[in-house]
Amino acid sequence: MPVALITGAAVGFGRGLARVFARAGHSLALIDVRPELDGTADELRRSGVDVLAVRGDVTDDSSVRSLVERTIDAFGRIDLLINNAGQVRFTSIDLPIETAISHLEDLWRVNTRAPYVLGRLVIPHMIETGGGHIVNIATDHIHTCGYPVALSHVGSESCAWAGAPRRPLGPGPFDAYDASKWALNGFTQTWAHELAKHRIRVNNICLGATDSEMMREAVLVGRGRPATQKEIDSWMPTEAVADVVRQLHDEGPDGRTGDNVGIWLGHPIVLPPPHGVLGRRG
Repeated sequence: MPVALITGAAVGFGRGLARVFARAGHSLALIDVRPELDGTADELRRSGVDVLAVRGDVTDDSSVRSLVERTIDAFGRIDLLINNAGQVRFTSIDLPIETAISHLEDLWRVNTRAPYVLGRLVIPHMIETGGGHIVNIATDHIHTCGYPVALSHVGSESCAWAGAPRRPLGPGPFDAYDASKWALNGFTQTWAHELAKHRIRVNNICLGATDSEMMREAVLVGRGRPATQKEIDSWMPTEAVADVVRQLHDEGPDGRTGDNVGIWLGHPIVLPPPHGVLGRRG
């Protein structure tokens, strides 16, 4: 039975990923700092899924090292790593420099360093077992419907950028957040190139507004109030988006690698074809 290791799996998109891959027949190793992880794990176990759930912080190297070791001990392999755990901090230009630096360091530890450490811990096991897949959950601020190629909006007229190409950036005070997510592309491209000979694929999911705890936190902090039900209903459904990740994984060892897979609000929630350059093997 294939094994998926998913970070940030207690709530929101991470929980959606766990549910989708459980239904697809995977055993699961899950990590999150939130106490809700216990409830998510119990729900999945009741459906007959083998679950290893670890309450831990992905920025703690000893915790993630232990998680990888325990996963190998429990299941014998790791076929899929999804680096989903993430954090958002707003860093407006007028923010005091000390606060801005503190936010940058927080974002770097969670959004960038943790996926790097986990990837480097998992890769040797994937090489030993003959292959695998690493998926980094990035942001649509990297790959938009206007960049690197401006897309037609026929059938996607509800996209907020239907009238003009969208630049690759986040609105408002996202300089530190965007930098922490853009950095994932460095891992993705280099690992995809270097690990292809080991039948290990590496891809980014460039995710737009999806119903998640991060989105709710962003509204609360950015607008000073909880998200309204109308706002929540406008976001992409968690498990529908998670199923696109499942489809990407199901391409198998000969599937795309090094791609930035865009899933954008206002567009059909479907797996796009591989990018002509980024998704090309070899």
